[in-house]
Order: sequence, then structure tokens, then C-alpha cells
Amino acid sequence: MQPSTSMRHLKRPHGLAARAALFAAMLIAVTAALTAAILIVGAQQASGRDQIVRIENHAKQFAGAVNEALANGTIAEIDALAQVSLRSPSVRGISVRTADNTTVFEALATSADAAALDRAARRVIAEGQLVRLSVDGGMVVGAPTQDGGVALRSWSDEAFRFDLLPALAPILLLLAGLGLTAIPLTVWLVRRSLAPLDELTRFAETVTDEGATQPIELQAGDEFRTLANAFNQMIARLDKSMRHIQQIALVDPVTQLPNGEQFVREVDHWIVQGKAGAGAVLVFELQRLPKLMQMLDQAATRDFMRVIAERFTSAAQTVDKLVRVGRRDGAAAMAARLGTVEFAVFAPGVVSASDAARFAQHLNAALNQPFDWRGHKLTLGACCGVALAPRDGRDADAVIRHAHMALGAAQAAPGRLKVFTQSLDREAVAKLTLEREMRGALENNEFRAYFQPKINLANGRIEACEALARWVRPDRTIISPGRFIPVAEESGLIGALSDAIMREACWKAAAWARAGCAAKVSVNVSALQFRSERFAENVLRIVQHAGLAPKQLELEITESVVMEDLDRALRLIQPLREAGVRLAIDDFGCGHSSLAALSKLPFDVIKVDQQFVRALERGDAQGAAIIEMILALADTLGLEVVAEGVERRQEVEFMAARGCHWAQGFLYGAAVSAPEFAEMLRRQAGEDVVAIDAA
Repeated sequence: MQPSTSMRHLKRPHGLAARAALFAAMLIAVTAALTAAILIVGAQQASGRDQIVRIENHAKQFAGAVNEALANGTIAEIDALAQVSLRSPSVRGISVRTADNTTVFEALATSADAAALDRAARRVIAEGQLVRLSVDGGMVVGAPTQDGGVALRSWSDEAFRFDLLPALAPILLLLAGLGLTAIPLTVWLVRRSLAPLDELTRFAETVTDEGATQPIELQAGDEFRTLANAFNQMIARLDKSMRHIQQIALVDPVTQLPNGEQFVREVDHWIVQGKAGAGAVLVFELQRLPKLMQMLDQAATRDFMRVIAERFTSAAQTVDKLVRVGRRDGAAAMAARLGTVEFAVFAPGVVSASDAARFAQHLNAALNQPFDWRGHKLTLGACCGVALAPRDGRDADAVIRHAHMALGAAQAAPGRLKVFTQSLDREAVAKLTLEREMRGALENNEFRAYFQPKINLANGRIEACEALARWVRPDRTIISPGRFIPVAEESGLIGALSDAIMREACWKAAAWARAGCAAKVSVNVSALQFRSERFAENVLRIVQHAGLAPKQLELEITESVVMEDLDRALRLIQPLREAGVRLAIDDFGCGHSSLAALSKLPFDVIKVDQQFVRALERGDAQGAAIIEMILALADTLGLEVVAEGVERRQEVEFMAARGCHWAQGFLYGAAVSAPEFAEMLRRQAGEDVVAIDAA
């Protein structure tokens, strides 16, 4: 597992424990401060209430003393009591009055106190109970005497002051000590409690940066241990899932062989390490496999592929032991599946082209041996391309690509085997270049239809032609179809090319018909065109746009294309047949059509392949017999016959004598441009026609 870039560059937050400790410390400090504030406020309020109670008690005691003094008639005693009270700095004045508010004794500090004392005296006399009045800077308290009078005392605000700090200092010091002790203790406890979380965090970072690691073990008996167990289970499942994903990514699910990705890694490893001088890469294509798989359902296909994989692996191991008898380091050949019908083998230590070819030859022969599967005897039709590492590439992709190039050339090679050479690379580059140029040529309309005359053997006149593709460059250079047709078929451009030729052929034939020189035109249908479900619709649209009568168009479809799916072919060509388009089966006798299939298909024309016509030139009696059989068959089925590749008068006479209808070949002329063919029609008609589409 690669380290996570985001985790690698981000610092892990270590402040959780510090924040928790700070929060706890702040909570303790705030609690202590609130406690101190509550104590101070409470003490202040309690002190004020206590002072008021004390003042009221003093007032009552003073009133009692005044009662005794008045009862004894000793005013001097009242004066003595007043003088004693006035010694207190918090007492600003004393007044004693009778029930009619007559002053018996009075000692005042300010005139404001006199007014306050007078108001209090009147209320006490009127209400007969203790009265307390607030005045500026103090308080006046009056208490009733037994004779209905009043004893008054004026207190300054000094009487209510309470020095809290000295009184609460011990308690505040105790709170401060408790806070200073509790904060570090709380920080230590918090960090100790969160230590498992920090360990889990480090564990998660290790897993992120380094991949799977040993399970984490926490001794904590709380939720952290549960979380650690969950971590371990999650990582175990992730590791299992990653192994499963890796297996899916690197192993073919059907055959359980290494897939292309794993094969590339293995070859790259040998190339980079330079072990045993690297080795040989052999890519095999089992050509009959697609058709065999088409006949099987999904379950049978999987079983069939497993059997083939076992056969391939067993054959590779056997050949490996045979070819590399003296191999060093004991490294066995590795078999892999690259695609649906492609398998590959990497043979370490096989560094010479001759050894690699011998390895491939033996394995090809083993794979082409018939084998039994579910009561059927089958052959796979293997062919092989070989490339050497590092001779043919400095990395696996290059070597495998070159092996694929050799595989493409192996189709036509002896023994269906080809070892990569630089000439193949040059050919591949040339094909790519040609393909690129062809795409540009299609866009620039450089592909033109050339027309080869078809002679009606009954009257010797040109009454039809075959449209053939020619590539005419801007400099008027003509590229041979033998060069670009194979590339067009391999690259998929043949469909667009065939459509372009069909359009031009239909337009030219329509122009000739309008000019009074009608000639049927036949056009070759490519396999790619015929595979389209809209084939008939496209053809009829081209005919309609060109203004050509459908009966003037003849489509030449090769026998092999028709026989790929007989029912589908019948379904596709039926609309064309109903519209009047003529249908010809091309290259008849070269494929594998049955007479029963031929009788079902609504064809109008059979084209005899030129290889049978060439047999006449060689005096091949068997070839002549085949031609006679084809002509007899066509006569029985009511079909017309066209002989291709006619070059000698004797061939024409042979064909005409046996009922052949049409002939084409160099005897009557090669394919020519549209203006030239129009001129041929004009000369044949013997008319001085000015224009028959000279374009």
C-alpha cells in the first residue's frame, strides 16, 4: 500500500489531551472563582443584615435604658448613656423625645440628621413600633419608650462596613490551594485517560502510511478497547478485501490463470532484474475458439475455458521441460490469459530466436492436437507470435506488442508461427501510415470507382460492369487495391470505402441510363457492410438518391459472408430482392456452402472464381469438370453465371458452349475510369452522344 499523500503532509493533531486538560483546569478555576464570589457576596449581604439587627438591638436596649432613666427621673443617666454611645465613630446623633414629640435630650452632628430624627420620631410615636429610615450617608433608628415617647439614634454608613478580605482570607487561600493542586492533577488524569486515543491515532497513521500492520493491543477496559478491537476487525476485513481485489485484478476469473496485468508485471520484473538474460514471450491465438464458444451457454463456456486453460498450462509445462532441460535458477515458464482467445507464455532464459521458435513450435503442435470434451472431439487451431526480451523491447509492453505483430504475420506463415523481426515493425509502421493516409483520402474523396466491362456472351456486347475501388492521389498516382484493401479490412475502413464506391457506382450508372447507354453495375459488398442491421435500408437509400432503377444494381456478396449466418443473410437480402436489386454470390466454389443453403438463398447470379478459369488454361480436367458442374447447377436453379478472369478466347468458347451468360477479364479490358467506360458504351452504341457523365 502506497503512503497516503494527504496523511503524509498533514501533521497529526496532538492537542486533544491538552485541550481537555485546559478545559478541566478552566472549569476548576471558574468554579473556584464563582465559589469565592458567592462567598464574598454572601458575606457582604450577611454582614449588612447582621449590622442592621445589631443596630436595632442597640436601639431597643437604648430605649429600655431611657425607660429606666425616665422612670427613675434621672435625666443625667440618659446623658451619660448618650455620651457613651456618641463615643462610637459610627453614631452621629442621639435624641430622646416624649409622646408629644418634646425633646428630652438631643445631640446631633448635622442638620440633616435633625430632620431625619424628627420624621422617625413622628412615625414611632404614631405607629408605636420600631422604625428605620435611610438618610444620606447613614440610617436613623427609633424605638418606642414605655410612656409613648421615642429614643432615636442616627448611624453613619461606617456602621455597615465589613472588611471582607481579612475575614475571608483563610477561605480564599484554601480555595486557591485546592485549585493549584487540582489543576495539575486533573491535567495528568485527563492525559492518562486519553493516552489510548493517542495510541489509536498513531496506529491509524501507521496503517495509512505503511499499510497493514500488527493488531493493536490496548489494556484499557473501557470504550477505547472496544474501539481498538473494531480497528483490528476492520483492518483484517480490509486486508482480506484487498487480497481479493488484487486476485481479481491480477487473475483471470474463469481460468484462474494470471491475466494480462500480472503477465506484464512478471515480464517487466525479469527485464528489470536482468535474470537469466530475460526470456521469450509467446502469444497464442486459438482461432476456432470463438465459434466453439458461440455454441455453448454461459456455464458450459466457463467449463470449456477451464479445460482449455488446463490443457494450455499442461502443454506449456511439458514443452518447458523439453526445451529448457538445462535451465538455471529453476524458474518455470509462466502461462497467462491475455484475452478471450489469446493466451501467452513467458519462458525465462530462452533468449535465442531458434530456441524460442522451437518452444513455440512444440506448444503449437500440442495445442492443435484434437481433444475430447463432453463427448466431442475438438481442435483449437492455434497460431503463435514470438518476441524476445529484452532484444525486442526494453519493457513488457513493447515485447508483448511485438509478439502481437508476429502473431498477425503468423496467420500466413508456415506452421502458423512467426518470430518477430524488425521488418515486421517496419511493416506495421507502414500499415499505420497507410491507414492514416486512407482516412484523409476518404475525407478528400480520393477513392474512385473504376469499371470493368462484363460481356453478354449471347451477343458479345458490353451490357454490365463491375465497380472496383481505386485510390487516385491528387498527383494522379493510382494506388493498387492489393495495398489498401487489406489495410482497410484490418482497420475497419472497408465499410466507409465500400459505401463510397457504391454511391459513385450508382450515380454513374444512373447518368449512363439517362444518356441512353444503360448498363447494369455490380458492386462488391464487404463483410463489415453486411454485418449492419441497416444494410438493406442503406443500399435502397443510395439507389433512390442516385435515381437508379434497382434492377440496374447487382450486389456481389462473397460465399463466406453469407454462410456465417444463413438465416440472418436471408433476412437482410429479402428487402433488396423484393425491391428488384439483383444479387450475386461471389467466389462460388471457394467456400463451404452447401447446395441446400444455395437453394434457399434468392440469388440471381453465380460468379465462378477465376481460379477455376485458370484451370482451363492449364488443361486441368478436374477444374473443367467443376466449371461444368457449376454451370449445370446454375441452369437447374435458373441462375445466371459470370466467369471471372477470362483472358483467352478459348476460355470464352468453353464457357459459352456450356451455357455461361457473362464473362469479364483482361480479354475484354481492365477496369477503367467512369469517363473511359462511358466512352466505351458510346462507341458500342455507335452514336455521337456528347455527354454521358464525363465526371
